[in-house]
Amino acid sequence: MSLPAQAQEVPSERVDPWKTSRVKGSPDPPLPYKTVQVFSDVELDRPTNITWLPTARKWVANHAGSQIVTFENQPSTAIAEPLLDLSDVYGQRVATGYSTEFHHDLEKQPWCFVTFTAPSEDPIGHHLARLKVIDPAIPTFDENSLTVMAQWKNDGHVGGSMQFGPDGMLYVSVGDGQPPYPPDGDETGQDRSDLRASILRIDVDDPTDEHPYRIPSDNPFVGQPNVRGEIWAFGLRNPWKIAFDPNSGDLLAADVGWEMRELIHRVERGRNHGWSIMEGSQTVKQDQQPEIPITPPLFEHTHLDSRSISGGHFWQSDRLPELKGAYLYGDWMTGKVWALKFSGDEVLWQQELVDTPHRVICFMRDPSGELFIVAYDGTILRLIPNTEAASHQKFPTKLSDTGIFTDVRSQEPAPGVVEYDISAHHWADGTHSRQWIGLPDTTQLSLFDRSDWKTGQSEGRFIFPIDTIVAKTVSYLADADDPRSQRHLETQLLHKYDDEWRAYNYVWNDDQTDALLQSDDAVERKLVIVDDSAPDGKRTQVWRHASRSECLLCHIWSAGTVHGFWPPQLNMETPAGNQLDQLTDLGLFAHDVPSPPPVTDPRDASASLESRARAYLAMNCSSCHRRLGGGTATFNFDIVNSLEENGYLDALPSQGTFGIQDARVVAPGDPCRSVLLYRALKSGRGHMPQFGSNVIDRDGLRLIHDWIVSLEDDVRYQSMLKEIELLAADKEHWRQRIDSLLGSVEGAIALSMACSSDSLGAELRELAIDIGAGHEHAPVRDLFEHFLPEDERIERLGPSIDEEALLAAEGSIQRGQALFEIAKDVNCRACHRIGAVGEQIGPARSPATARSQAGPRAGEPRPSTTSTAKPFSANHCGTRY
Repeated sequence: MSLPAQAQEVPSERVDPWKTSRVKGSPDPPLPYKTVQVFSDVELDRPTNITWLPTARKWVANHAGSQIVTFENQPSTAIAEPLLDLSDVYGQRVATGYSTEFHHDLEKQPWCFVTFTAPSEDPIGHHLARLKVIDPAIPTFDENSLTVMAQWKNDGHVGGSMQFGPDGMLYVSVGDGQPPYPPDGDETGQDRSDLRASILRIDVDDPTDEHPYRIPSDNPFVGQPNVRGEIWAFGLRNPWKIAFDPNSGDLLAADVGWEMRELIHRVERGRNHGWSIMEGSQTVKQDQQPEIPITPPLFEHTHLDSRSISGGHFWQSDRLPELKGAYLYGDWMTGKVWALKFSGDEVLWQQELVDTPHRVICFMRDPSGELFIVAYDGTILRLIPNTEAASHQKFPTKLSDTGIFTDVRSQEPAPGVVEYDISAHHWADGTHSRQWIGLPDTTQLSLFDRSDWKTGQSEGRFIFPIDTIVAKTVSYLADADDPRSQRHLETQLLHKYDDEWRAYNYVWNDDQTDALLQSDDAVERKLVIVDDSAPDGKRTQVWRHASRSECLLCHIWSAGTVHGFWPPQLNMETPAGNQLDQLTDLGLFAHDVPSPPPVTDPRDASASLESRARAYLAMNCSSCHRRLGGGTATFNFDIVNSLEENGYLDALPSQGTFGIQDARVVAPGDPCRSVLLYRALKSGRGHMPQFGSNVIDRDGLRLIHDWIVSLEDDVRYQSMLKEIELLAADKEHWRQRIDSLLGSVEGAIALSMACSSDSLGAELRELAIDIGAGHEHAPVRDLFEHFLPEDERIERLGPSIDEEALLAAEGSIQRGQALFEIAKDVNCRACHRIGAVGEQIGPARSPATARSQAGPRAGEPRPSTTSTAKPFSANHCGTRY
């Protein structure tokens, strides 16, 4: 029901305060450090880099615009003062200044170096330039002296970090200069004929007008044909900050990843760091081979805990002696900060230090060698030891101990805890849920009144008090026709802890009397559900109890964190009246709350196809696929945007077409050319959404299919429908026609969708599924796997690896050799070599070693050993077994 955006009257205080909450602190041991804000009077407008200038005893900071400012090293009293406007010295508008670096010997070499971006209409708009410093003690500049030394493409991934090395040379990081999609579309990552995707090493001493820098003769590629001699190392995507170890001289580069990894490279002379053949250990372009062997990263994060890495510096201060010599770095998306120590290419120690609510953009290092964390909203943070005692013994380990419910079995909320409903739910593998919110004591909710880049919150989202609890109990029916068969699976909690949200799962026991707190590890359980269409009247499905880290992949600040509790989801009619009116009457809101039109329920057949389909995509996809959401595509599924703003209609797919001819993200009128539908329909690697669902939603996909068809008439799709009709009418040639349809991925999509409808009849449907699920081509086979019972599906490593089951599996040397050497769907040979086959990017394997690591032959005894190998990556090459 569409309601006007009118405001609710708000009572002055809560009607029923919540005073029984025992969800305090954290069940985990506290992280070793906390942060306190310093330089609180320094106003920075989206800083990108801050450096220390010893000659002036000042910090020099770049803004996201063209301004460069300075401030004193007085954490409690300093204020920012203008230093230089890059637009003035460049002579035209500068969009962003990225880094400022002063020569280490300003007395003899009076040069300041800057990297910046000119307006987007300049195709080669990323610049490395120099200015002459007149007085290094202030400092002041000759504003007519700016000289552009080098420049590169202006479509993104600038890099733009600079550091003087212990050899006196200037090292500059340069990104691939392109937008994220398609990955390295210019193929510059392995191309050394331009400066992009590289670390440059140049001699900037005693420049002349003709030669603003010299290329050192010992650079690795000097004199090679069609190669830029400035390149020191290459194969980097977006090296966001580089830093030298003051002790060893090692150079580290934090490289922002693409789809799966965030990387820290140890950069040495002539190294190839892999982009865009590889993204760390993840293959990106399987059909390309490197001219120079790829050096794996020193350390890599998966996107389970990091989404956009921000490089830092080496801690040298005695204030926290345990960190001395450690490299500190952070993450733009999660706000986490880590440290590591290493020797050569081996990491000796790595630890999370602190989890902040900020977008970490860079670090600044003071004269003592201490580091400060810099957030994009201008906040500067200092690390301090966390003296808080471990609170995990006090944290409730049973749902009954949380104080949320007076009776857990019946889900009766405690006084002050309010049950609420939402107008549209996401697909959760056929489960259903109930939701509650608890605001501590007499606190109330207020609203952000505008889109706020500083906090990441959007207009119309609520500001939640500390210690707010949002709870959801997820249940399922073992028999859809018997309400008494309901079973609770888990109660999910979001807890506002200080300035951040934390996620917990309480897993219900078999007696359904209580739920126990799950550790920060995902676990899976098998559900048995009555299903008349299954061979024995029952089917199984796997439910994944997500880890806390997995939960927070979706509950991110850019998506509003608490997805359901916002006015468009709450403004709905209930048997007791309008829900926003009821919540207002209870005193939950501190001021007037607007009544926007509610989000359409995708199951509401009376609503338009477009509103239902867009709501479905928003509920299931938009937590990642939105601005700053971490999704690796440029389109957006946010419900508040128009279709044009969302940018997926007729858009080219950015991460492969899966063999679909003339593919689009959404091809108006043709679902068979729509990669969006394909990804949601397939099983295995490439299925979307990546998290939160194990079961294909056939009804939801029918909705998306029908909406795509409704967008316009498409001759190709109408021809495909005719093929399905001819198949159904031609029993004599069923197999031939099925084989013909499965000869293309588009035909396979059409046939799979037909199998989920009533258009084929039971006999033809069974035959089509049998042939499709056994097809030799994986992009076709994956479209039919979801029709099979779970025990007949392909076993994959998946996100949770059962090491014992994997090691106990009986192997076949002949089958393994064939898979490695010739299979199209398994591409281990793109990185590894066995004998003469494959590429030595990853560790090489001799045939004997490969056999020993694969386990004994059938019938051979298994040796008793203790493995010291690193855990196998859940996402490594998308391998299945």
